Amino acid sequence: MKIKMVWYSSFLNPDFRIRKKQSLILLSLLSFLFSNGQTLQEYIKEAQKNNPELKAFQNALDASIEKVNEAGSLPNTKIGTGYFISEPETRTGAQKAKFTAQQNIPWFGTIKARKESASLESDVHKNKLEIVKRKITLQVEQKYYKLYELKATQNVLEEQDKLLDTYIEIALKGVENNRASTVDVLKLNIAKNNLQNQKEILKGEILTAETALNQLLHRDGFDPLMIPDNLFIPEEEPTMMLDDIIYHPELLTYDHLNDLLEKKEVVNTKEALPSIGLGLDYVVVQERPDVSFSDNGKDIVMPMLSFSIPLFSKKYSSRSKQYELQKEEVFQKREASQNNLENLLEEAINNRITARINYNTQQKNLEQAKQAEKVLLSEYQTAQIDFEEILDIQQMLLDFESKKIQAISMYFMQTAVLNYLR
Repeated sequence: MKIKMVWYSSFLNPDFRIRKKQSLILLSLLSFLFSNGQTLQEYIKEAQKNNPELKAFQNALDASIEKVNEAGSLPNTKIGTGYFISEPETRTGAQKAKFTAQQNIPWFGTIKARKESASLESDVHKNKLEIVKRKITLQVEQKYYKLYELKATQNVLEEQDKLLDTYIEIALKGVENNRASTVDVLKLNIAKNNLQNQKEILKGEILTAETALNQLLHRDGFDPLMIPDNLFIPEEEPTMMLDDIIYHPELLTYDHLNDLLEKKEVVNTKEALPSIGLGLDYVVVQERPDVSFSDNGKDIVMPMLSFSIPLFSKKYSSRSKQYELQKEEVFQKREASQNNLENLLEEAINNRITARINYNTQQKNLEQAKQAEKVLLSEYQTAQIDFEEILDIQQMLLDFESKKIQAISMYFMQTAVLNYLR
């Protein structure tokens, strides 16, 4: 098996230590510890409970578990009866009727191998069910954080709208005492119109996102959704200690498929051996009326032992060849899946680092932009205020706030991906 080591450390802590583990350890950030996380957990449970695809996989798993009982059963018992139209005469009397019972028994160990094969098949279904659960969780989390991004942006626009109202009021007063012009008022009104336009567009995007999350929860109508408005990226990045993603259910599915094919090969080998038949014939004999002796009319009991020998074994050799080809197919698919998961892992880690960098940058930009805004407003007490610069600062503040929110959303979305891969 190919072992690929994937290491990740916090760029904030250069003195980190990486400890080697035998299994994948992912200390990913749980976003609901910093916000209304219980609600997110409830949404995940609700989506899993109502998801029809998950129910279908659960039914498939239940059916595969029941197949273990089927695999452990013997072939049907053959029971027959016959009546002699032309009665054959024997020394003890004429044969009237015959009853037959026969039970075929597979070669020693065949039934056990079949049960083990069926059990491995149920393990495959268990892993497929786990994959679906994880994908549903990932979808809910990502839609949840996208909705946070939109609603947080909406709050920022509301604050900007209030600030513009304050600036318009200041400008109107400035016009009265010749410290501002009507052009300044018009520019502020234009900025407010553009902000209203953004708010209306955002309402539609929020409605679409809420509909998507409600559909994922399989709710009827548009039930209200509780989304936090105070998410933040923690100061310290948790250190990731990874060996590999070999315990991800996607890869375990291929491992179980390989084991299943190995066990099917064992079953095929057993079935190519003779099967044993145990039987019993019972013949009803009529008494001879003209003779008197001790065994007169004694019924015939004949135990039987038979063997079913597969003289033509072409189908068994063909099955064996099919299993070998299928094992090669499983191996190649597992390699492709592992590569995809590792690429997804590295991409998620890098994206989360990028989100943190962007978040820190926008925090600094916001602080400096607010300082510049404060300086401009303080000048209003002594000189004519430059509303052109005020508008520029406000646009910068809006851009920085939006990028900060996007960074937070990206951080937690990538955390959701890492949780999926753990």
